[in-house]
Amino acid sequence: MRKLFILILLVGGLYQGWKHFAPTGVSLDGREISASELSALAVGVKANEVVMYSTSECPYCAQAKNWLNQNGFAFTECNMSEAHRCEDEFRSYGGIGTPYLVVRGHHVKDGFDPDEFLTALRAG
Repeated sequence: MRKLFILILLVGGLYQGWKHFAPTGVSLDGREISASELSALAVGVKANEVVMYSTSECPYCAQAKNWLNQNGFAFTECNMSEAHRCEDEFRSYGGIGTPYLVVRGHHVKDGFDPDEFLTALRAG
C-alpha cells in the first residue's frame, strides 16, 4: 500500500511538472513558450490594456474570450450587441470583423490569433 501511495505521488508530481513546463502551442518572438511563461505574461496585464470588441453571435469572439480566460489574461469586453457606444468605437477604428482587439494601443484587426495577441502585448 505504501508503494502505491508513493507511486501515485510521483506520477502526480510528474504530471504537474509537465503541465507547468509543457509547450502551449503559442509562440512569442518565434519561440514556443511554456504554460508558466504564458501565466507570467498574463499576470502583468490589466483589464483596461486589452479591449475586445465582440458581438453576442460571434463564435470566434467566444473562442478568443475562452483562450484569454483560460490563460489568465484580464481584458475588457465591449459587446456591440449590447452597447451602441461599442459599435461606434469599433467603426471609428475602421473595424470590419470580430473579434477586434486593441492591445495596449495596438489594433489587432484580423480576428484572434494567440501569437499575434502576444506580439501586440509585448510591443505595447
